[in-house]
Amino acid sequence: MEVLIERQGDQHLRVSVRDTGMGIDAAHLPFLFERFYRMDEARARNSGGMGLGLAIAKQLILAHEGTIEVSSRLGEGSVFTVTLPFNKHAASE
Repeated sequence: MEVLIERQGDQHLRVSVRDTGMGIDAAHLPFLFERFYRMDEARARNSGGMGLGLAIAKQLILAHEGTIEVSSRLGEGSVFTVTLPFNKHAASE
């Protein structure tokens, strides 16, 4: 896993998390941030999660006027990118 944090001018902070896992099929990408969406319905709820983590993350990021995006390729991994407003004057106080 690789984490990259960079400033986008004086207004935004971007955090990207990249992994080299199995990747996500493009057909699932539009739905990843929806509540209760699970890519593998065959997995039991007690071992596969509820499908809430990314939906909660998205709502928290939106509440702070940010964005979250994902790009992925099967067999190559995924990149999740969060962009948040950044005020350099407030951060230095």
